[in-house]
Amino acid sequence: MDQKQFWQVIESAWDEHPEAKALRTKALEENDVEDIITLGDEVADNIADALTEKLYELEKEELEGFILNMEERLHHIDRRDIRARTDGSDDGFLYCRCFIVGMGEAYYNKADKDPEILYSDVEAEGIGFLAYGVYADRYDMDFERNSQHNIASGSNKAGWKKK
Repeated sequence: MDQKQFWQVIESAWDEHPEAKALRTKALEENDVEDIITLGDEVADNIADALTEKLYELEKEELEGFILNMEERLHHIDRRDIRARTDGSDDGFLYCRCFIVGMGEAYYNKADKDPEILYSDVEAEGIGFLAYGVYADRYDMDFERNSQHNIASGSNKAGWKKK
């Protein structure tokens, strides 16, 4: 699974919730803090549930590719400049990064380029871990986590270098 397919799977979960998708579009256009905070709950609950259903539809290799892409995206935004805007504990920072990915490609790319759009404590913990659970449920074995990219906060050494 390439990145384009990865983002399509996430977007398909948003397609299941048109009102939330419309709010996300508005929030991206206006960068409205209240809408972003509201979307934190939406991503953590409804989008996560829809994404879980979509993950169950994937073949084993696709699911593995989704997991590897998720780990890569989470690792990539494990950076000092992102942390400075989202704050929180190490776990809290990971959950904020899960929210960023769960918001979809457009928000992710905006946050990656301009962390100033981010807010503290907007989290969606489950988004980063859903595929592991689906994999374990479907194949009665755990997926080897962090095999290519470690998602733990502070693991992206390049992202934490002082400039």
